[in-house]
Amino acid sequence: MARRSRRPGRGRRGLCRTLRLPLPFDRLVHDRERALDLFDFEYVLEMYKPAASRRWGYFALPVLHGDRLIGKLDAKADRKAGVLRVHALHEDVPWEPEVGDAVEAELVTLADWLGMGLVRG
Repeated sequence: MARRSRRPGRGRRGLCRTLRLPLPFDRLVHDRERALDLFDFEYVLEMYKPAASRRWGYFALPVLHGDRLIGKLDAKADRKAGVLRVHALHEDVPWEPEVGDAVEAELVTLADWLGMGLVRG
């Protein structure tokens, strides 16, 4: 049985990939004002906001492509159903088709790493 790495995308092939889903506490986006100044990336953790006033989702992950923060992913691991549910993908700027393909591939990698299926909605 193949041994999986601690985190998705950390295997031999994953090192050259240019798309990542960093955690909201990653130093890249932890300082929200700095992320806005340097990357023009507006980001707020919305878990403490009422659901009706959230723009990006309960625990949205930043989407990093190369050296640019390009969007947010609103997804949740539904362990009971065994699926990673993607509620929304927010594009800060319109994505080229190859970027959308890279995001989709990263979602599949994440779902596989979690041992779950991938479901939209």
